Order: sequence, then structure tokens, then C-alpha cells
Amino acid sequence: MSDKKIIHIGSTVEKAEQGDYTLDVASILKEGWAITKNHKTPIISGLLFVFFIAIIAVSVIASYLGGPENMMADPQANVIANMVLTVIIWPFLAGVEMMGVSHAVGIKTRTGFVFAFLKRSAFIALTAIIVWSLTSLGFALILPGIYIAIALSLTVPLLIEKNMTPIQAIILSFKATRFQWLRLLQIYSALFSLAIMSILPMVMGTPLLISLPIMVVALLLLAPYYYNVKGILYREIFGVSMQVVDNNGRKDTYFSA
Repeated sequence: MSDKKIIHIGSTVEKAEQGDYTLDVASILKEGWAITKNHKTPIISGLLFVFFIAIIAVSVIASYLGGPENMMADPQANVIANMVLTVIIWPFLAGVEMMGVSHAVGIKTRTGFVFAFLKRSAFIALTAIIVWSLTSLGFALILPGIYIAIALSLTVPLLIEKNMTPIQAIILSFKATRFQWLRLLQIYSALFSLAIMSILPMVMGTPLLISLPIMVVALLLLAPYYYNVKGILYREIFGVSMQVVDNNGRKDTYFSA
């Protein structure tokens, strides 16, 4: 006999729309690191799988577009390649995004999470293309691109966890993030700075034998840290609804969507 109940953690959509939430930059970064120390392996292995898929996809796409050199030299071919690659990898990458959300509410994950949301592949791919297109247009003037990239950074988790359409998720993300956009900028800037520091030894000409291991280790820590911090941001801005099923004393937790 199973007993089901819905529990809610963090903010709500209604509060997000009204800006009724707070983001403590230092606390979020600190919590993100604490989570990463215990929950990094699934994200790393998930990203490696996505990277493997991306390499295969790029090879196939390049062969259809006249080879890698032609693809890079032709702006139109480059745009086509980016769009196709986005459609292919984002249904899997969405699983990595949701690992971060899961860790932020205390749910353990596994590498197989990258396959967990393939049933919504069409919506995920469409959302990713719209976000990529808006961001690319914005980056033509640089600052609008930065604003859009940050404002829409939580759109895919919204689509999945709140069971929204792409347009609903994009509109809500724009509405909600505008209240604390500067703090979001601080958080993402801190993460970006850490990424830059990880490659600095190589850029400065440090011997490869030293700089390469430093970069690899740093990125293997920064990648899960980034997604775990995003998960915390999602929890604090939009909140997470979960269904707890009690199967004769054994509790299983799922996203309510």
C-alpha cells in the first residue's frame, strides 16, 4: 500500500513573479560548494556522456556541410550546425540541469538522469533553440546578450519541473529574474572567474605537464559546482514541488511534474 503526498521546497511561482524572494550571493556559493563535495560524480559522468554525443554529432554534421573547415568558414553552415547540435544535445543536457535541482533539494542522482526527460525532447529542444537565438541576437550588442543569457538561464528546469510550455517558461524566467538580476550577475561572474583562473596557468605559458592537470582537475570540480549552484538558484527563485511516495516505510521522492 503506497501513500502519496506533495511537498514544496523553496519559493513559489507566484512569489517569483512578484519578486518576493531573496538571493544571498555568499550563502548560495557556499551551499553550492558543500553540495558539490558530496554530489559531483553523476554530473561529471553525465557531462562526459553529453560531450561524447556532441563529438559524434559534430562529426556527422560537418560531413554533411562539406567538412569542418567549410563549416567554420561559412557563417550560414555554422548557424545550421549550432542549431542541429542544440537540438541533439539539449534533451540530454536537461538531465544534467535537473541533477543540480535535485541536489539542491536533497535528492540523490545517477548518470542515468541524462535520459530521464527524453519524453519532453521536443519541448526542450525548442526552448533551447529559442533561448540560443535570443542570446545570439543579444550578443550582437554584447550587453543585451549578457542580460538575456542570465535571465533565461533557468528556463529549461522551469519547463521540466513546472511542466510548462517553452513560451510560458521563457516569459516567467524573464519576469522573475529581473528583480534580482544584478545578484544573479554576481553569482555567474564568480563562477566565470573561477573558470578563467583554471585555464590561466596554460594561457600564461606554464609547462603543459603542470598546467593541464590543474585545468582538468579544476574543471571537473567547477562543472558540477556550476550546475549545483544553478539548482540552488532555481529552488530559491521558483521553488520545487516533489511527490513523496511511502511504500511500506520506504520513501521514494519524485518531481511532481
